[in-house]
Amino acid sequence: MWAIRGRIVPLTTDPGVASNEAAVFTGRVWIGDDGAIIAVTKGSKAGPPGSAGAQVVDVGSSLVLPGLIDLHNHLAYNTLPLWTEPAQTAPFLHHNSWTRAPSYAASTTWPAYALITACPQELLAYVEAKAIVGGTTSIQGSPPKNRPRDGWLVRNIEDETFGSHDANLIYASVLTAKPAALAERANKMRAGSAFIYHCSEGQRGTIVAREFTDAEAAGCLQPRFIAVHANAVDPAAFAHWQTPGAIAWSPFSNMWLYGQTTDVPAARTQQISVCLGSDWAPSGTKNVLGELKSARLTADHLGWTLSDQDLVMMATCLPGDILARAWNRQIGRLQTGAQADLVVINAKRGASPFSTIVQATEEDVDLVVISGQCRYGTPDLMSTATTVTTLTVAGRTMRLSLSQPSDSTQAWEWSEVIDRMEEVRAHPKREVEAATAMYARWAGRLDDRDAPLRLALDMPTGLAPIGGLPKDLNELVIPPLQSLTHDDKWLDSVIGRGFHSGVLDGLATFYRQ
Repeated sequence: MWAIRGRIVPLTTDPGVASNEAAVFTGRVWIGDDGAIIAVTKGSKAGPPGSAGAQVVDVGSSLVLPGLIDLHNHLAYNTLPLWTEPAQTAPFLHHNSWTRAPSYAASTTWPAYALITACPQELLAYVEAKAIVGGTTSIQGSPPKNRPRDGWLVRNIEDETFGSHDANLIYASVLTAKPAALAERANKMRAGSAFIYHCSEGQRGTIVAREFTDAEAAGCLQPRFIAVHANAVDPAAFAHWQTPGAIAWSPFSNMWLYGQTTDVPAARTQQISVCLGSDWAPSGTKNVLGELKSARLTADHLGWTLSDQDLVMMATCLPGDILARAWNRQIGRLQTGAQADLVVINAKRGASPFSTIVQATEEDVDLVVISGQCRYGTPDLMSTATTVTTLTVAGRTMRLSLSQPSDSTQAWEWSEVIDRMEEVRAHPKREVEAATAMYARWAGRLDDRDAPLRLALDMPTGLAPIGGLPKDLNELVIPPLQSLTHDDKWLDSVIGRGFHSGVLDGLATFYRQ
């Protein structure tokens, strides 16, 4: 058992506590050896039985809050820069429009495919590190793979079983499903699973709005249904969701591609839980901490009444509650019995907690704990962590608990991850051919734990050749690896590009202070 002491932002299920800033208090979160929260105590109140002599990590006036949950992403693409189609002069209509853009395959599909083929382990380490430096503890959208992978850096939503070995607690689909497949998913939800479905992504009233009505006709509008985007849906149709689930809202990506976004007030009026997702690097933010700021800018631009607390709940307790309906395990709240996923945000004494969280950057993330284990943070706060490597984030020397894919007892140096990815970048044709030959030599079962790890892209390839690569591998060009943070180069790339009419230019005000 151990505890962390600071200003606690509990977001508990107690409605009298969860609904106001006065609920934030100085106290301690007590964490058990099983990775769950044993108790949350105020002030100097005695800890739970057996806590005498337990280590207490004191973070002073900093905020201790539930770990951030990213409910919509596509991790395989998260080394890439923001993408725009040079020939496009008007916002795209829907998700089938931009995948047909002339530059899409060469700038997005081909480099992503090359990296997942030639260095899958390093790719996953890099993109999960990009999430965790922004306080993310759970993320959706890991690439499909041939076999189980141990040593996840952040909790992977589709793959989490909590020891049940039931790989079907969460279903997900990026591609538009046929009516029979939707009906089958509806039955799975009735049996207790959740279904995360990319649904009606595009401008309001376009043909993709039918995807929501098709899901309704198939019986999918249930409490465990998570509709990703739903920005093309007529707001009146949200009333049809009589037993609401959730919408995964990605305001940056929506505004970048379509110039408009989901009608969040209409969804909230129908008691649909609106949750945040940062989407992918070609049209999204670096992590869900950045998406909080995109949500703030978008809500203010559209005149919506959304408080900073509303936004923080969209990345913590609201997605946590929805996932708990399938997992039977609570995340996103600091309360007894919940999973000990939490983040420490540096804050001055007396600072308003929820506005501080919304305004926080990667430079303010001091510690990330997942299932009671310190996974990322400052050297002092990571002093007891094992298999630790050092990396520089936002100008700070930080520690990351990263183990070798082949030996979980040994640290995996961050420099090794970067060097291997740069090797693939420098010689993509050679490295892809070598990896393809290595896969071909494997004679065993593909799902064997000793099989070479193979990943797949979860997004449509548009006009790219089948297999996701050009016929001539000499055409492969992998862009420079993007930074882990919302740095000046990335902020500059937002301005004058995309279809957000300058709304997202305001992100610079959060990061350049």
